Amino acid sequence: MTTPDTFLARDWRAPGRTMSGALLGCLFSPLLLADDSPLTLDRQFVSAPSVESTTVAEMARYGSKVEIIDRQQIERAGPSSDITRVLQMYVPGLYVAPKNGPFDYGTYSLLGGRNDDTLILLDGVRLNNRLYGGLYLDTLPANAIERIEVLKGGQSLLFGTQAVSGVINIVTRSPQTRDVSGEVNLGLDSFMGRSGDARAEQILSNGLGELGLLAYVSHNVSDGYQPFRNSAYNANTRDKKRSYEVTTFGAKAIQGLGDASRLELFYQYSDANLDFARPVNNRKTTNDRIQQIATATFEQRLGEGFSYFVKGHVNDWDTRYTRIDSLDDASLKVRNHNDYWGFTDWGLQAEGKAELDGGHVLVLGTDNQWFKGQDDVLKIDNKQAQANALYTQLRPVFDALPDWHPSLGVRHEKISGGESATVGMLTSLYDLTPHWQLRGQYGSAFKLPNAEQLYANEDYEKGNPDLKPEKSLNAELGLDYKGSLLAGEFNASVSAFHRKIDDLITLDANDVWSNGQGRIKVRGIELDGRWQFSPQWTLQADMTRNLVESRNGVTLSNIPGFFARSRLGFEAPDRMWGVGGAVRYIGQIDSPKNVDYGHYSVVDADAYRYLDTAQQHRLSLLVENLFDRDYSTSMTSTSPSVDNLGRPFTTEVRYTYRF
Repeated sequence: MTTPDTFLARDWRAPGRTMSGALLGCLFSPLLLADDSPLTLDRQFVSAPSVESTTVAEMARYGSKVEIIDRQQIERAGPSSDITRVLQMYVPGLYVAPKNGPFDYGTYSLLGGRNDDTLILLDGVRLNNRLYGGLYLDTLPANAIERIEVLKGGQSLLFGTQAVSGVINIVTRSPQTRDVSGEVNLGLDSFMGRSGDARAEQILSNGLGELGLLAYVSHNVSDGYQPFRNSAYNANTRDKKRSYEVTTFGAKAIQGLGDASRLELFYQYSDANLDFARPVNNRKTTNDRIQQIATATFEQRLGEGFSYFVKGHVNDWDTRYTRIDSLDDASLKVRNHNDYWGFTDWGLQAEGKAELDGGHVLVLGTDNQWFKGQDDVLKIDNKQAQANALYTQLRPVFDALPDWHPSLGVRHEKISGGESATVGMLTSLYDLTPHWQLRGQYGSAFKLPNAEQLYANEDYEKGNPDLKPEKSLNAELGLDYKGSLLAGEFNASVSAFHRKIDDLITLDANDVWSNGQGRIKVRGIELDGRWQFSPQWTLQADMTRNLVESRNGVTLSNIPGFFARSRLGFEAPDRMWGVGGAVRYIGQIDSPKNVDYGHYSVVDADAYRYLDTAQQHRLSLLVENLFDRDYSTSMTSTSPSVDNLGRPFTTEVRYTYRF
């Protein structure tokens, strides 16, 4: 858990009053949105938070639990780090296990949720794979990310499908300076993995207002490590390492239009060649992927009491899958050659916020999505589905209870085939004292069927276009403290959560996807804290206990019953160097074949040193799996099932030049 640095915002002011609308005033950081103290701008030209960041910050003000991973933490995750690695290191309540190292699939569980019960956003674009519903973050480098915001609990009211256990919003960097500035990074690891990235930005003036420009590029390549034990390979396997090569470039332009409007454009292109590790008969198995993400957002404030935004996005994912086996007679068998699988997800959202008399706030919005998917390996017809939603939320103010900050809202979503889902949410934050807060939320969430469940066309699996969404009922209650302990800054929180999921989508006796009678019940508790017991030393820790039950034939897997993390960090008084160490423990976690592959601890360490007093040149070191622990991140689906091994002892060094 971390407290973010103040996020600078564009100084747009309405006549006679500072704008308080979080979407368009753009004056407050996620931290300041939860604070009524006056804002002091340190620079004249600054960047505004995205509409998604504003929404996340506002929900924290009204009772939802939010975690922030800042840029400093992202940099300490390592030169070859992808987003999965960053999430694994820092987010309380979130279990993450990269399957075979960087830029690979992973296992995710937020507050005891399933792999696809969490919604992932990149600047508001859904990254959840609409073909199969899972989380695929294996082509996202960390160099362009400013911070990561994790909003916990059911959040379908404002974010829609798959926000069953929470939302992870990945925020890309925005231009911050008038002068041309940026950085260049070069990295190398002990497996000869190489990484390089660069970023440049500038804020200019033109006839319309201020124009912020930013561009970035990254390249990561490695032959990887051996992801299975020697005993798991057969004699025919030739390719025993899991390699990757990922190239990404992106750009962002933010145009201010007068004093109360702005237009933001974003585009990212990723080209990845990713090995899919297999222990038996593997000659070559790869996914060659191109992913393109684009967004356009217009925000405007009309007078002192109303603001709105309109946002469109496209997420296009195209993969060519190749699998070549080595046979006993030394011949090769091509099982797949550039077979296509992919999806396109595009959407349009509009939201308005009215500031009513008495300080009440009313939010109204519409969220529209269209997606299609095709898979030539698992036959999925290239058909299109859509979902259209209306939602509203009221944030009332009670003069008799000035320390109470509640909200309530409802969302109705209609999907292809005529089915629909209606969800509601009530949240509450109460300031007990200047140091203690009591928060809670209660509501429902939903998850739409994915393209496989709707349109699969195999003998052993048939899609059903008449499926209903899965529905869940969620409750969270928490207590937060922010103050001091033995003269050092200290904050801590405890959260209890409960979730029940019905209308589960499963295969019936005829191998057709249907809404069965299965049910999932999740209960748990999360504890986390951070203590800066001296100006140089910081200690933080978290633990999560999940109790998961399933009924009527539903099988759950890859959800840990218990996991915990702790980190100790030191920074020199002049902030010229620092070191840190972290340990994570994973308790029991069962595979789909009911094999417990947990009960292990992994220790990491990191350090940095600036080479000049201007802090333009820096060396960083990461040591992953310090004691070279042999542990499993998951189990393969092959027969027999074997362990996917986590990254062994690895050292990485990075050189950074900032200008």
